[in-house]
Amino acid sequence: MKWLKNNNTLIIINPRAGRKRIIEVSERIKKFSNLFDYAVFYDVNEFRNFIRENINNYEIFVAAGGDGTVNSLATELAGNDKTLAVLPVGSGNGFAREMGFRKSIRKLIKDIEYNKTFYTDVLYVNGIPCINVFGLGIDSYVAHDFSNSEKRGFWSYVVALLKIISSIKPVKVKVDIDGKQIEEEVFMFSVTNTRQFGNHAIITPAAAPNDGKLNVVIARPFPKIFLPLFAAKLMTGTLKESKYVSYFETDNPVTIETSETRFHIDGEPVKIDSPITVTIRKNALKVLVTRRNKWMKKKQL
Repeated sequence: MKWLKNNNTLIIINPRAGRKRIIEVSERIKKFSNLFDYAVFYDVNEFRNFIRENINNYEIFVAAGGDGTVNSLATELAGNDKTLAVLPVGSGNGFAREMGFRKSIRKLIKDIEYNKTFYTDVLYVNGIPCINVFGLGIDSYVAHDFSNSEKRGFWSYVVALLKIISSIKPVKVKVDIDGKQIEEEVFMFSVTNTRQFGNHAIITPAAAPNDGKLNVVIARPFPKIFLPLFAAKLMTGTLKESKYVSYFETDNPVTIETSETRFHIDGEPVKIDSPITVTIRKNALKVLVTRRNKWMKKKQL
């Protein structure tokens, strides 16, 4: 389903993100067809081919969906100097939350009328773009389990998380950061561009999406009695360096070797064989500035 009328802004709709919510959003978007063109896709290859064919026909591309939809659109826009915006209707909405995007179409319109943009960095995992978080362990296992669930949304995610936590076993990783070799058993290993996974779970409080830095967090095995505290610190952004958690920051490539193949990129489950190299490209993606954007200096707004 498409409505193409040569507007300046195109909304890409992913019906699988949020299920009932996205159907409601699709109906609301139709009411603004004088402002937006829109297109619905069920197949990611069809979606990407459409973007490539129409990249020069629009200035602003809006991802209406979850983190996976945002990643797919950002993959095509990175380096093209086209503007990414988000109408967040997924389960986690990590990147959208970090950028201040909200679920209101009217507020999105105001942000577009505000007409400001800024540039974020993009991570590349063996050449695959990642705009938010890449990792393995708790979050990747949840992503793989959650992808098989017929139900979406926050509480379905919580159920998947509790299921993984109750049975998780540490995985061994070998990491090279700035020439320093680290060999650990971990519950979680993440390389991030922003602070959070999604749902306000902040894994790297010091990360910024436009500083040219890779942020690495390693969570070592800890007594499961500490899991409620660990979860509480994630949700309040107060997770800190400890004997169980280590942080690293670098602008150099990070390499990882592990027997585990289950990873996630921006919340989407992927299988990757080692060795894995994560690099960063500074200012690769142009993003719409929202009224809640916390990353631009006040003098720029």
